[in-house]
Amino acid sequence: METSAAADPALEAGRVLFAGECVFVASIARIDQVPAADLPEIAFAGRSNVGKSSLVNALTGRKTLARVSNTPGRTRLLNFFRLGGRLSLVDLPGYGYARASKREIAAWTGLVFDYLRGRPGLVRVLLLIDARHGIKDADREAMALLEAGEAARGRAGYCSPQPWS
Repeated sequence: METSAAADPALEAGRVLFAGECVFVASIARIDQVPAADLPEIAFAGRSNVGKSSLVNALTGRKTLARVSNTPGRTRLLNFFRLGGRLSLVDLPGYGYARASKREIAAWTGLVFDYLRGRPGLVRVLLLIDARHGIKDADREAMALLEAGEAARGRAGYCSPQPWS
């Protein structure tokens, strides 16, 4: 059985999309600053320092597109990237422990949850879980929020892949 991307046209299309141009659009600190939702959005969510920014860089084949750090809480804004004019990637600040004041952490956690709760162009959320630490209470809260959002939109449950055409 052939498993190469060339054997599956959808895999090859995805490879080409992620290998193409990816540009930074904006970093936002308040929900009223989000760019227009003119493309489908995929958001990367999870606890602080779980690897969201590293995953964005790995998927796009770039080392410095999304800023990475070993210090929890470095990503404090919602960072929007446009991928090949067909898709937006959103690198979200982490929730949970961070080297920041409780007030700052509460502010960006609220921003993340506001974004996840009401973004019309959001088609997927990749919730990263650190296998070394397992699912924490904050992860369960994020899952409940995502599930409630899906139910409110009438799309509860797992989503099947959809073409981006």
